Amino acid sequence: MAFSGVHHFRMKALASELFQFRIGELATMTGVSTRQLRYWESKGIISSLEREGEQDARVYNYTAYVTVAVIKEFLDDGYTLKGAVKKTNEHQRNWQVLHDVMKNAVQDVVLLDEAPAVDLGFFDEEETQRLYARIDENNKVKYSVRPWAGYAESIE
Repeated sequence: MAFSGVHHFRMKALASELFQFRIGELATMTGVSTRQLRYWESKGIISSLEREGEQDARVYNYTAYVTVAVIKEFLDDGYTLKGAVKKTNEHQRNWQVLHDVMKNAVQDVVLLDEAPAVDLGFFDEEETQRLYARIDENNKVKYSVRPWAGYAESIE
């Protein structure tokens, strides 16, 4: 497997903590007004990132985006703000596990039988086999375990 600059780029794409949005962008992306976002921040529901220097504009990370988007969904479904926040917090733990697994499991995107596949790393303790996943023509995930020869053809 080639751990190239392309691989590094792919892994950075999974690093959601790198995504940052200004308050206006967050409002546009979620359909929540900037006024509401400031109110939610004042109540400790979300928080903006600390910024160095004299930069006053609020900036939010991807976690804040997901939190705002989900709270908005619950509000649209008829929950009160308090109820929406509670439901969102209950789900946050599951989302974090999913994010952490994906961030640590995805090793690369490779060509396997002339088709793109996601290399999910070693399948066995002895590190002799790798697990690959791809989407078939019916849009279903298909897995395969292959012997590890020490390399795979990385898609550039």
